Amino acid sequence: MRIFRLPHFLILTCNFVLLCTACQKETTPGSASETVETTTTDDCPELAALIAHANEKPDSTQLLTIFTAAQLADIHANTCLTKGLSDDLLSSNDEVDDRASGLKGQFWTPGQTIRVRFLNGSTALQNKVFTCAQEWENYANIHFTKVSSGTSEVRVLFGTDGHWSYIGKGNRSVDACAETMSLELKDNTATTEVRRVALHEFGHVLGMEHEHQQPLASIPWNTTAVYAYYAQQDWTKTDVDEQVLTKNTALSTQYTAFDAQSIMEYPVSASLTTNGFSIGWNSQISTGDKSFIGMMYSSQRIRIRHAATGYNANITFLMDGIYHTIRSGESLQVPAYTAGNQLAIYEQPSGAWVWDSGYTPTYGKNYKIVRVGSTNNLTLAAE
Repeated sequence: MRIFRLPHFLILTCNFVLLCTACQKETTPGSASETVETTTTDDCPELAALIAHANEKPDSTQLLTIFTAAQLADIHANTCLTKGLSDDLLSSNDEVDDRASGLKGQFWTPGQTIRVRFLNGSTALQNKVFTCAQEWENYANIHFTKVSSGTSEVRVLFGTDGHWSYIGKGNRSVDACAETMSLELKDNTATTEVRRVALHEFGHVLGMEHEHQQPLASIPWNTTAVYAYYAQQDWTKTDVDEQVLTKNTALSTQYTAFDAQSIMEYPVSASLTTNGFSIGWNSQISTGDKSFIGMMYSSQRIRIRHAATGYNANITFLMDGIYHTIRSGESLQVPAYTAGNQLAIYEQPSGAWVWDSGYTPTYGKNYKIVRVGSTNNLTLAAE
């Protein structure tokens, strides 16, 4: 649930079943009967230029000499760009206990209200997107509220540069006069596509990343085909490795078993895999998504500390279906049930690495993982 590095931001992309390159499709103005709302720019005069640029009609003439309009539409629908904080900011110990299937510290506080401000677009389109975003409230202890001016954590621009969003609390680091999410949607976009895109992008807002790059993903990529495909858009091998093929590290993520049905998983074309493996369109919040986001936004937590003396390696443990990895000396507040918690530790008492299961942490207590003797044998102990 991914990484291309720039000087100040960590940029992650997902481009899956795309038939051609990650380019833009032509947009058309909304119906004249629609009420078009544009945010007030009194508090941010520079927004006027931003919105004007977003409302410009892109020149796709050259692209249409290479790709058909249908191909361009498919490219747009299957391309997502997400943005997050840089590593130097992430290492600042800012709530490092709140991890996601993405970057450290990017989940919001359970119960928090997130203000969403639409910078342009018709009232009807804004309401469609916002209603979809609110569907996450059914599963996460979080609340979205729509504002028309003033302070906001999320600022949505209906633009022409595809779909993208900052991840989780990374939205707070964006300049108050800049968008935090861009949606290339319009009034005549099919309702099913609006819903799929909105659910996916607001999943990013809640801290979720692309499912295909989570540590347990095992998509059998045909790397030669993937490299050749993305060469069409002038991506280098390094670009493809960083933005498509490289998986997130266990230390930087919290994750469940791979969920091919996740709303955060994009379609995978059989032409890009070695054995015909493919994933179709996901347009619903999956059962796995609901369980994961519900746990990650639960206020019920148990603290687990890496206290294995002389053991400097990272420790991975599985708690109630979610994998967590902690470095030496690190403490992590992990979501827990009030009763019936199950925990397993990945260890090597002798020979092969195995899961040491059977631990039942009690809600309300704190725990530490310690070393048994001088081996890689680990155990859970109460603090």
